[in-house]
Amino acid sequence: METLGITLFRVLAGMGVLFIMMLATGRRQLGEFSSFDFITSLTIGAVAGSLIVDHQTELVSSLIALVALGGLQLFFGWLSIKIRPVNYKLNFKPLLLVENGQIIKKNLRRVHMPVEILLQLLRERDVFDITTVELAVLEPHGRVSVLKKAEHMPLTPSQVNFNVSSNSILVPVILEGKLQEAALTKMGLSAQQIEEFRRLHQDTIHNVFIAFMDQNKQLHVIHDDVREQSVFLH
Repeated sequence: METLGITLFRVLAGMGVLFIMMLATGRRQLGEFSSFDFITSLTIGAVAGSLIVDHQTELVSSLIALVALGGLQLFFGWLSIKIRPVNYKLNFKPLLLVENGQIIKKNLRRVHMPVEILLQLLRERDVFDITTVELAVLEPHGRVSVLKKAEHMPLTPSQVNFNVSSNSILVPVILEGKLQEAALTKMGLSAQQIEEFRRLHQDTIHNVFIAFMDQNKQLHVIHDDVREQSVFLH
């Protein structure tokens, strides 16, 4: 029982420090990590794992090591913003892989990328014919950005002088049969309108899985039986 208590305490202490470090370093996905960030994160994980499972490891020393690693990560993150050469060393520069439909073999060799992998990355960007590519750039996070040739890009409404309505954000106002009054208030409905809506639809709201409202006060409803319909507020 004592061992279990020690383990739980170490878990809470380690997770607490890691959570604070996560808040300090900001929201980033794994694909946005630099090589230094990735190595540091692996080291932090190893230290945290040792802290939890190995009771012979001194708790205070391990927590100090975690804080030091997090501080080092923050410092180099700040340094990469202030000094561009440091940023390029830690994150690498964008690298041109395809130009005017032609693969730049020298750059492929620099990043040790087989042609098959390049073609796979292009297919993931909906490019199945490399001759349609104007530029393909390998970004620091490992993804490929693609610019197609002008004649292979889709037309936009502005190019054909066609007026379209602006996009609107759909706000969830009913979730699993529960009316989201705060969301309706943000959409501009008064308390009286919300109550009137509740009264009119009290027999059907509980059957709604999710309902979105647009800026025109139109609801897009998905029922529990996956049938979709639209209703209007009056």
